Amino acid sequence: MPASKKRHGLQRPAPGLPALKQWFERSGLPLEERQYQLLWQYHRLLRKRNAEYDLTRIYQFDNMVQKHYIDCVLAAKLMEWSFPAPTLDIGTGAGLPGIPLKIVCPDTEFLLSEGRHKRVQFLMEVVQTLGLKGIEIYGHKIHSSFNRPVSGVITRALETIPKTLSRVSGCLVREGLAIFMKGPQCDEELETARETFREDYRLILDKPYAIPHSPHRRRLVVFKRTSDRTA
Repeated sequence: MPASKKRHGLQRPAPGLPALKQWFERSGLPLEERQYQLLWQYHRLLRKRNAEYDLTRIYQFDNMVQKHYIDCVLAAKLMEWSFPAPTLDIGTGAGLPGIPLKIVCPDTEFLLSEGRHKRVQFLMEVVQTLGLKGIEIYGHKIHSSFNRPVSGVITRALETIPKTLSRVSGCLVREGLAIFMKGPQCDEELETARETFREDYRLILDKPYAIPHSPHRRRLVVFKRTSDRTA
């Protein structure tokens, strides 16, 4: 597609590192040069391994940047660039949101959980190629029996909020945060979670937001745990 073509008022250069930078800068998310470089490396690996490992069904460059990378970094901005350590990314898949979050919050320790072997291989390749430190790949699904203590959990388009809160009953510590990257229509599951887990969690953030220069609407929901981990 010609570089001169516009979408939602944004002049688009050809896909590449300069275009990646432009998307972030025009979205109000200026990053450091090293962070751009790491995101670009990640993007190239994602494209390279996608057919082999079935990593994402979003292929077009601008859509990948907006719906994957910018969406994840917007969540970090809404969290004031601070996540509990360690934060467990449940069902990370191709590393979303965990890899972009690690790139923009390098001092936070992340644990990425993924049960599919091929995707685990991809995640290990990403961590090694990008030279990321303080990030661990856990090659299994998370069940309520998982009892390794974590101070935060995050999910992106995985399952309903109540299901995740049940899933982390054995690992999320008191005062820990359960962070949900959701679509805009999550009122029903949000209210179910508040009612079902009123003795264990308190809703502390429910923030609708939009991905800049796009029609995509999102919602960041955060619960704080008020009870101890269950045995």
